[in-house]
Amino acid sequence: MMESNETTESTDVAMTFWEHLEELRRRIIISAIAIGVFTILSLSFSKPIEKVIMFPLGTSMNTLIANAIDATIGSDGSIWGFFAITMRAGTSNVNAELMKVGPVEAIMAFLKLGITTGILLALPIVIYQVWAFVFPALNRQERRFAVPLFLIIIIFFILGAAFAYFIVTPVVLQFSAELFPDMPNRWDLQLYINFITQLILGFGLAFELPIVMAFLSRIGIINARGFREKQSYALLGICVMSALLTPADPTSMLLMAVPLFLLYQLGIFFAYLVEKEPEAYV
Repeated sequence: MMESNETTESTDVAMTFWEHLEELRRRIIISAIAIGVFTILSLSFSKPIEKVIMFPLGTSMNTLIANAIDATIGSDGSIWGFFAITMRAGTSNVNAELMKVGPVEAIMAFLKLGITTGILLALPIVIYQVWAFVFPALNRQERRFAVPLFLIIIIFFILGAAFAYFIVTPVVLQFSAELFPDMPNRWDLQLYINFITQLILGFGLAFELPIVMAFLSRIGIINARGFREKQSYALLGICVMSALLTPADPTSMLLMAVPLFLLYQLGIFFAYLVEKEPEAYV
């Protein structure tokens, strides 16, 4: 009788384990299908995606600032309108052209662009599948914090990616094009796509720094005061992180390091808001 009970209990545990595996497999398949569908759609609409990729190459900071002024205030004859017109008049696009070194490279760049775009477009579905798999395991209190945390993570990633795409990339490209002015700028297409992708993903991940700091404070590893006292070490770590997450040029590294240090200060504030009682750190 005892043996029968043990067998039943063992079977229940095994079945629960296999059910979890089956659920995980189902979520992975749905995510893979979503990525595949969006990749095919991206390859079918390669022309608009090409324009998106080429946007930073034909944009300078002057243009971006002028367009931002027009969008918010407008060129209505005011001092701000005059400023926008002046900024645009002094603008020149990045003096560079992209090259396809060979037919294979053009195909690889086309596929890489389609797959990358497909993954980005399918990301909400993939994240939802992860969320749907993990959510049942959370208790009521964890669920209450999980939803806003999930939204904050998404918002900060989008902010980082947008900052890289609209501000950092045009600045870095223009700076690079103006170095050695006597030499023509002919850039490899595949390397250019890798450069854009690395910057966008790198900045998106880097902008999660305040969330990570708040999490470490919440679970009692380090509090806001500890983060303040370790700022010099944090600055060194930020420089190393910027070097790893950006292409190997000082301009993009600097453009990541400065916002990251400001985000570190924001992270200290977040840590202060969510930290545990002081005795939890003893």
